[in-house]
Amino acid sequence: MNKIESFIQQAVAALPVSGTSLISSFYGDALAHRGGEISIASLTALFEGLGFGERFIRTSLFRLHKEEWLDVTRLGRRSFYRLSEKGARITRRAEHKIYCTEQPAWDGKWLLLLSEGLERKTLLDVKKQLIWQGFGVLAPSLMASPSQNLAEVQALLFEAGVAENVICFEATSPLALSRAALRARVEECWQLTEKNQRLEGFIETFRPLQRLLKEAKDNELTAERCFHLQLLVVDCYRRITLRDPMLPQELLPSHWSGQTARQLFINIYQRTSPGALQFLSEKGENSVGDLPLPASSYYQRFGGLLAD
Repeated sequence: MNKIESFIQQAVAALPVSGTSLISSFYGDALAHRGGEISIASLTALFEGLGFGERFIRTSLFRLHKEEWLDVTRLGRRSFYRLSEKGARITRRAEHKIYCTEQPAWDGKWLLLLSEGLERKTLLDVKKQLIWQGFGVLAPSLMASPSQNLAEVQALLFEAGVAENVICFEATSPLALSRAALRARVEECWQLTEKNQRLEGFIETFRPLQRLLKEAKDNELTAERCFHLQLLVVDCYRRITLRDPMLPQELLPSHWSGQTARQLFINIYQRTSPGALQFLSEKGENSVGDLPLPASSYYQRFGGLLAD
């Protein structure tokens, strides 16, 4: 067993792998730009090298279908699962977080959301979606973010059916005398210490892989291994990044590891991307035949770095 194969097996054993998360990551990363549909047989062939069999695949697909994240088409005895409208919408929202190169400059403005008249369960569901979008909870009914687009947030509120119960405010950054207190509040509300520990864990896990990829010979870095490595790094990074509030640099602690983790992720992704695309083309099939070629948007990830 070579070092890369050994790393894959150790990562599968050590990482908190969830079937629904792994397959969600696969659809969002590898399949959304190639039609969004694939057969169970193809998924089984793609995942079996990681030690996951057909039962693992079917159970995970069943759960994602139940959550309305995937739709299913059956042709005879064959089943094909594709991203639903809900799944495609969630995937699009996640992309700008996962595949950007760095945070845009901050103009000092905040978006504040004040909820009124929502029942407790609805409020908790909406809060969960907004937290995934990067909002922090300042008070039980008040949430804030310095990095959100108002139109996108309003669309999310309309989709959740609560737009008429949420008041949106725009505010400017506080005066200089308030900045120390603001940093402390941001640290607490966005749980930055805990999030930074996850980033550091990602770096500790995957930094050795970056060295292995630099030293690997072509016969060691097969298309299948590239696919498995990319899937594992994407799933791990996605679970961390979707909880990242994407705060401006001015509000982050000096020890924040976000940019280091992002650059490590980009380096690994670039190295494994050609082989991963090849392996998916070899094994992937949808309800009309071979998977389509990647859309042009795929090559614009990380600001167009994949086209280099």
